[in-house]
Parts: sequence; structure tokens; C-alpha cells
Amino acid sequence: MSQPHFAAALFDVDGTLLDSTDYVMGAMEYVLRQHGRTPPPRNVIGRTLGPALAGCYRALAPDLDPMPLVEAHRAWQRERVKTMPILPYPHAIETLRTLRDAGVRCAAVTARSKVSSLGTLEGAGFGGLLEVALSAEDTPRTKPHPDPLLLALKLMELTPSQAVFVGDTEADIVAGRAAGMTTVGVTYGFWGEAIAGTKPDHLIRNIAELTPILLGV
Repeated sequence: MSQPHFAAALFDVDGTLLDSTDYVMGAMEYVLRQHGRTPPPRNVIGRTLGPALAGCYRALAPDLDPMPLVEAHRAWQRERVKTMPILPYPHAIETLRTLRDAGVRCAAVTARSKVSSLGTLEGAGFGGLLEVALSAEDTPRTKPHPDPLLLALKLMELTPSQAVFVGDTEADIVAGRAAGMTTVGVTYGFWGEAIAGTKPDHLIRNIAELTPILLGV
């Protein structure tokens, strides 16, 4: 078998590995209603996602202090981390297994909290497939800043040119580009086809399409 084109693939979590629409947007809808706001349609909420949670709430409720909203959001998710079904996207588990077996190391980088992100990744079947999993608590700045991606690469003892970053929002593509990595945008996540406007290096509509990019097969 020929050598992979990249040593590692780093993934965003929500909207990339996990189909967590109800878990993420359900929390936001609940919090907005609790604070006297009518939630916008989910496609509008989706376009705010990617940066740190406080930034999302600043966009959705600019007249409110975002921190109490963030705390309420995280509490809602903590209560449901083991009871609300969150599934991997089609072919996600198989694709990561294929990459692992070919020698490509995998990691996850999310702006979600550690308790909820690790719990849902494990529950969805990604246990043993991710060498590193970083959450909002691991760096002072989250995406779109490159800090968490650079930390993941440091922990894996890799350089940016050795890895790709795969994500579904503008924050993902901006972070990957700022880190000096090859970027892959997915159209099945929260941003949908609009991710093409962020000009990722590669654009895929199914996570299985990642295999030829990384392995050249």
C-alpha cells in the first residue's frame, strides 16, 4: 500500500462527525425561550455556529450578557449527554477506521465543553478512533483562532503541513487555514452548501470522500 498523503486528519465534531442537530440547536432554542426570545429558524441558528458559544449567543441575542446563556446551554446539554441519542454521520465510523488502518492518525477539535463532547463521541462509537480530543476548556481561544488545532498537532508531534482539518463551518475553515493546514469543508453539516463560500482546499458531500484525498485511492 502506498503512503498516505497526510499523517493525520483533525475533525470538528458537531456537524462533521456527529449529527447533533437536536442536541446543539435544542439547547439554543431552550435557552433563548427561557430568556424571552423567540428562536430563529434552525438554518439561521446554524450559520452562527462554529466559534465559541458566547459568540453564537452574541449573534442571536446581542442585547443580553452571553455568559448566563452559555451556562444554561451547557447545563441543558449535561443533563442529556447520556440520554439524548446522537449518532455519527453515515460512513463516519467506517471512514475513520479506514484511515486508522492505513496509518492516518485522527483527532477531534470542538468548541463544545469537554463533558458533553467526550460523552457524545464515546456514545456514538468513536472510542479508540481518536488519538486526541480537545474541547473548549483546553485553550484560552477556540476556533476560528488556530490555537486548538496547533495544540492538537503539538500533542501529536506533527507539523501543520502533515495534517488536514475537516469541518462544516466558516470558523473551522478559517482556523485550519490560520494554522497552516489543508482544509476540507463538508456540505452536510450546519452550514450546508454555504461552506463552499469559505473556499476550503477540498469540498466533500459525504465523509467517505475524504478517503481518496488522504490516501490517494
